[in-house]
Amino acid sequence: MTPLRVRNFRLLFAGRTISFFGTNLVPIALAFAVLDLTGSATDTGLVFAARTLAQISTLLVGGVIADRLPRQLVMIGSDTTNLAVQAVMGGLLVTHHASLWELVALQLVGGAATAFHSPASSGLVPQTVPPELLRQANSYMGIARYSANILGAAVGGALVATIGSGWAILLDGSTYLTSALLLAQLRLPAAARSAAAPNFVRELREGWHAFTEHTWVWLLTLWISLYFLVTYAPFFVLGPYVARLDYHGPRSWAFVVTGEAIGALAGAVAGLRLSPRRPMVSIGALFVVTGVQDVVLATRGPIGFLAVAAGLAGFAFAFGTVVWETNLQARVPPDRLSRVSAYNWMGAMAFLPAGYAIAGPVAMAIGVSTSLWIAAGWIFVSTVLVLRVRSVRDVRRDEPQAPQAVPA
Repeated sequence: MTPLRVRNFRLLFAGRTISFFGTNLVPIALAFAVLDLTGSATDTGLVFAARTLAQISTLLVGGVIADRLPRQLVMIGSDTTNLAVQAVMGGLLVTHHASLWELVALQLVGGAATAFHSPASSGLVPQTVPPELLRQANSYMGIARYSANILGAAVGGALVATIGSGWAILLDGSTYLTSALLLAQLRLPAAARSAAAPNFVRELREGWHAFTEHTWVWLLTLWISLYFLVTYAPFFVLGPYVARLDYHGPRSWAFVVTGEAIGALAGAVAGLRLSPRRPMVSIGALFVVTGVQDVVLATRGPIGFLAVAAGLAGFAFAFGTVVWETNLQARVPPDRLSRVSAYNWMGAMAFLPAGYAIAGPVAMAIGVSTSLWIAAGWIFVSTVLVLRVRSVRDVRRDEPQAPQAVPA
């Protein structure tokens, strides 16, 4: 039996696939909309930063709400809000009435809405499949995400070139509508709720306790956060700069990014079959491989090698995400899972905006190659140190797991 034979998961998977497609369509459309409006790359960064910062700052609220209310309804509310955001933004662009401050404000609202969606989604997956299908279910969710990375970007570029940014963003609004309609058809058993009166601070404390209860959870979250700052961000900020100077410009970098997306899709597919006995050790070993792309870029290796290295990094990240989500969902009590997921998401993303902001200045100060060598060396050294922690090494596939809700 596969998760796709379970009606509830099939609906969730379809909704997320369509929503991911739209989400990957928008960045290209929005970037060119801002450039058409102001001609400023700084303004483009401001609009993107608004969404990211709003999402990070609202994640904990989203986690509490997703554990307090039915997760299905939280996700529908998030999709409906993003539908309204895209409809207004697309309408302003199509009618040529958009201004920069309006786009920034709309991105703030959209980012906050998305912060409610992610923790609710992580908590909802175990409610749609029996425990023995949880790993496969997370793999399918990864397949939805990473196939959309490839298709959404390609379609987004074509739409912007043909019908324009405003209409492309309106099309993205329709993907949120479709996702909400599919989620509305889920038939889930009522989850047990605390009889105590809601108390936001207390619920945050409970989520924090569940997040810090296992050393491997908070330690690996911190490790991933620093990975985004030191290793991930420099590659994606300095890569286009190096491609422009030493390769063949945008075409070469598109080749590398496509390789990363294909590798990520392969990693999600691998999650359907592979279940490592020592999952956290496997994540660490895989993430060491992500440093190879920094080394190849630092030494200006052949573009084909760089695309393959990016593909390996994509595989590591996608497969590691499947392993992580499955173990988190299996070991955290269902009534606290969305809050733990929110702490995990917030912690992992906390330094990413700073990583993007400082990668360029640091590289200009110490040299691009030096910066990339540091990025590669850090992931190797930090992984060795993290894997020396017993709590990380001792997580086993066959450990006793937290009770799961029985899906309909």
